[in-house]
Amino acid sequence: MKGTDYLAEALGIKVLEAKDGYCKASMKVEKIHTNALGFTHGGAIFSLADYAFAHACNYGDNVAVAVQVNINYLKPSVEGDTLTAEAVRVNDGKTTGLYHVTVRKNDKIIAFFSGLAFKK
Repeated sequence: MKGTDYLAEALGIKVLEAKDGYCKASMKVEKIHTNALGFTHGGAIFSLADYAFAHACNYGDNVAVAVQVNINYLKPSVEGDTLTAEAVRVNDGKTTGLYHVTVRKNDKIIAFFSGLAFKK
């Protein structure tokens, strides 16, 4: 992916693997990632999933932007957990691409994100 994503950097998100149409990224949940109830903030989980989505869409010379995304939160996580987001392209059309991102804590799925990207 081109350039620096300052939000991902500030959140401590790291890319573990990336290739065309695929990305695996992780984030260790710290106090700054938690909400008032002590769970991982939905915005932090969303940002991790969105970053993996962006990397899968924009690998190499590809340029794409999100036009619609959706996330479902399935299980909570807390400070100290390491979350992993795995983005996979499921459809590659002429002008759009559909991606699914699964966010896991160990082997448990905690969130499912779906994103539609417009390819420039």
